[in-house]
Amino acid sequence: MAVEPRRGVAARLVALDVDGTLLTTAEVLTPRTRDALVAAEAAGWHVTLVTGRPLSIALPVAHDLGLARFIVSANGATVAEVATGSVLHQTSLPGSIVVEAITIARTAIPGLGLAVTTSRGFSREAGFVTLAPLSESEGTVVEDACPGRDELVHSVVLYVVEGDARQLQECLRPLLPAGVAVSPSGLPGSVELTAPGVHKGSGVLHLCEHLGVAQRDVVAFGDGLNDHEMLAWAGWGVAMGNADAATKELADEVTASNDDDGVARVLERMVAGLDQPW
Repeated sequence: MAVEPRRGVAARLVALDVDGTLLTTAEVLTPRTRDALVAAEAAGWHVTLVTGRPLSIALPVAHDLGLARFIVSANGATVAEVATGSVLHQTSLPGSIVVEAITIARTAIPGLGLAVTTSRGFSREAGFVTLAPLSESEGTVVEDACPGRDELVHSVVLYVVEGDARQLQECLRPLLPAGVAVSPSGLPGSVELTAPGVHKGSGVLHLCEHLGVAQRDVVAFGDGLNDHEMLAWAGWGVAMGNADAATKELADEVTASNDDDGVARVLERMVAGLDQPW
């Protein structure tokens, strides 16, 4: 359980992208980074995971890591407590508008793959495993993952195997109906359909409002296109050394790579009160 902030010290939050940021290329958490996060929590920081994965897939990862009390998943659409899975905030799209958007997208781009999260769970088409290797227990593999028109849809990932996420985004943006936005999902060759204004940054904002944490007291770490809004919104945005050039350009600071304890290097300094941006 998170430690309450010391009296007289503002509550602070560290928002951590998972893949390519918190975890190494081999998908492990190094002892140094774990120690830095434990020290941050002991100092009263709210350690928070922020991921593009839907909640049902993200929670087991959070439980295995055993670090964070809160998680922002589905690229900002879902905010939940890790221990219980209780959802604190959920932004959804009506199935009718999602079906319309998927129909338009698949007409424009034949062969477009799909993975969807609704209140029934996570459904994915067979090709999704090439983007994000998952066990058989992680979601249901179906021939067509298109949701029902009467369902509430929590996340939608459209993908082209070996495709380019930026090109896919630019192709779909002018075609989609009003009320649907498109952004990089964080997986290669894929985009996410969301309600307008939903992204990792908006999810972290909802959590901060729940916890009473000011924007200036948020430190965010990321490496990819779907981290941009979060890094730009946070009081201090940190790009990983392995991030793309555009992500590094908008960050307040560039740290070492995920394979060289980039997260730990920044947190160790901040928790010690050295060279802080605040």
